[in-house]
Amino acid sequence: MFSMRKFLLSVTLVSSVVINTATADTAAIKAQLKTMLPNAPEAIITATPIKDLYQVQVGMTVVYMSTDGKYLLNGNLIALETRDNLTDLAKSHARQSAMQKISESSMIIYPAKGKQTHFITVFSDIDCPYCAKLHKEIPALNEAGITVRYLSYPRSGMGSPSYHKAVSVWCAKDSVKAMDNAMLGKPVANKVCVNPVRDHMMEAKYFEVNGTPNIILDSGELLPGYVPAKELIKILDE
Repeated sequence: MFSMRKFLLSVTLVSSVVINTATADTAAIKAQLKTMLPNAPEAIITATPIKDLYQVQVGMTVVYMSTDGKYLLNGNLIALETRDNLTDLAKSHARQSAMQKISESSMIIYPAKGKQTHFITVFSDIDCPYCAKLHKEIPALNEAGITVRYLSYPRSGMGSPSYHKAVSVWCAKDSVKAMDNAMLGKPVANKVCVNPVRDHMMEAKYFEVNGTPNIILDSGELLPGYVPAKELIKILDE
């Protein structure tokens, strides 16, 4: 069932959203959205292959509304001829666009060996066992031409031991080495500096991350959880 709370949260986290005004048919939808969410920025509204049904996107939330604004549908829209999940594709495009706005300078990056063929962005928690498992497979991913980019998401929250470890890693003189040691369970020297950890946690909310590791492919597709390197390489190559 459609969660208005979740929809409102997504709206709040959107800093700027552009609306598609290619057709006047969306007037009733816009009016209904203003009634539902009076203080929210305008959503991205686009036509679907179904007559009189429009896609409404706010952040990572995608729903569908009738032209007259009287009906709202929350679910996956699938093109049976091609088997494409149009809802998932819309969300992937939204993630891809949003990810492009996050500066690489805030990330800890393990670059591909030789020519880069793909990159992945991982929301990771230093104290997450499956994050450590994925970390051990970074060399294999790098050898396959895949760059691994880390964003921090200490699941236990602000001020927790995991949070302070993340801050120390990002503030370390050699953050890559510090991350390697932390993922091996070695002590992390306490460091404090201007750091992006809190911002990364806010980004995690925007991307609707609810666990770690969460892997976002360069296509924008989200893989929620640990994926072995061999499988991940195969998914990216496909």
